[in-house]
Amino acid sequence: MTEKTWTDEELDRAIADQPEGPAFSAEARERALARMLAAGDAPASGGKRWLVAAAAVTLVAGTLVAVPALWSADSGPAASAAETLRRAAAATTGQTAPAAGQYQYVATHSWDLGSAKTRTDKPLSVLFHTLDEVWIPADRSGEWLNRRAALDRQWLVGSDELVRTDGDGGLFAGDQPLKERRGPCGDYPDVNEELGGDPDWGKPCADRQGSWGKPNPRFLASLPTAPQALYDRLWADSRGEAGQALSNAAAVLASPDSSRELRSALYEALRNLPDLRVTETTANLNGKVGTALGLPGGTLRDDIIVDPESGRFLGVRSVLLQPGTDFWEGLNPGTQVSFSAVDVGVVDRAGEKPVN
Repeated sequence: MTEKTWTDEELDRAIADQPEGPAFSAEARERALARMLAAGDAPASGGKRWLVAAAAVTLVAGTLVAVPALWSADSGPAASAAETLRRAAAATTGQTAPAAGQYQYVATHSWDLGSAKTRTDKPLSVLFHTLDEVWIPADRSGEWLNRRAALDRQWLVGSDELVRTDGDGGLFAGDQPLKERRGPCGDYPDVNEELGGDPDWGKPCADRQGSWGKPNPRFLASLPTAPQALYDRLWADSRGEAGQALSNAAAVLASPDSSRELRSALYEALRNLPDLRVTETTANLNGKVGTALGLPGGTLRDDIIVDPESGRFLGVRSVLLQPGTDFWEGLNPGTQVSFSAVDVGVVDRAGEKPVN
């Protein structure tokens, strides 16, 4: 393989030939990006991604091809990432599937950033902690139960005292009490996706294709379990965008329906992801400690957290890399601005929680 130094003009032409991929799609990031757009601080849709394009363009035997750049075995942080993933792949175990009449229990703890200004233009930033629980029957066409509750909040910038004297700028207007929803196949009556949204919406449960973002048993069964073939599928479906590939992989790793073989293969496949590196060796997520792996970023870096000793996928987080402005005003580099952790189990009745 012969490498070449690219001029700006050549890079512009090469980037124009690369497919654009969507941004990291974790739910917490979507909410943050919506606020960024309102503040005029988000990158424009369709903007060039220099990091991805530079990694994807390589000169091989005199021919320009679009391929992900792979790490060598001795490339520092990337070598550490590859070793972490190798250990996780070897350690991962199977997950218990619900028997007839039982339910798969999925609990997601999320901390999402809210931002506002007081009456005197002082910045406020709070992490809102919510718990989203889903009980999925063994017969997925049966009635699902979903409960979502606001638990607590953590001040990053500001305080209760400041809000009492200066107002919250609407920061707490969206606080919601416990919300409970029921519906077959996870279709809840207060959700309307008739215009756009999920193409599986309204289909019989057995006919739903699923996706990387919403993996179901049918979609997961379509994925290869040979690591290189799985990586090729992940990279192609992510349109050559490393951040989207990491997000897609995270959704599958978090799914209780993912088999041991698939999760192990996906850890191995992620060893090929361009620029993936260890960002923290002792990342604490909801009381569980694992290794954080992420991609270099501009304003934010997105990480997945895994426990290499057990192979368990712990969750995802977004970390601010620059001194905060606009939506992140007052926050320091290194601040976790959103994170979520997933727990799964099997129970006998909807509404019941696993006994740890």
